[in-house]
Amino acid sequence: MKNINYVINAILGAAVIVLFVLYFSGDSSEMPSEKKQVSDSARMASGPSNIAYFKIDSVLANWELYFDLQEKLGSKQQQLESDFESKSQSFMKRVEDAQYKIQRGLVTRAEAEQLQQQLAQEEQNLMGLQNNYAAQLQEEGVVKNRQMLDKIEQYLKEYNEDQGYDYIFSYTFGGNLFYADDAHDITQEVIDGINETFPAETAE
Repeated sequence: MKNINYVINAILGAAVIVLFVLYFSGDSSEMPSEKKQVSDSARMASGPSNIAYFKIDSVLANWELYFDLQEKLGSKQQQLESDFESKSQSFMKRVEDAQYKIQRGLVTRAEAEQLQQQLAQEEQNLMGLQNNYAAQLQEEGVVKNRQMLDKIEQYLKEYNEDQGYDYIFSYTFGGNLFYADDAHDITQEVIDGINETFPAETAE
């Protein structure tokens, strides 16, 4: 019986030693799936990514659709400014007329007070109109820019189906990207492709 116990203990001791050796030596046969996951993760973390960038300012400056939309927005601004200028001149004429009548005593005191109240209300309305026009132009500008960025994103998704880039950055002076190798610059490709995909005729 004692001999059997000695043999069992010897076998167990040898097994423990073997396990320690296998564990610390990194035997590839131990937990292969886990080691493969670690290896893949390490490769992804340390391996180079396929990256490209384009100069957003150059793309917008050479995009006919963007140019057309900016022209339309500029025309809308001129139209609103002209309308406001016309209303302002009309208001100033009424102010001058009221001053003329009041200074020469051509109206009663009650009429003068009524004129002043009317002009004060017109002035407030005019200021409100100016603010509304400015807010309208600002909102339209923001919306148009978002529409352009959305079209760029749509194009890049289609473009990247054949290119297989992991990341495509936009570069602009003063932005977060301070240096990029010219070999990764796809600006001209984006300019050519986006003009073809979204030509000026698609402007709303």
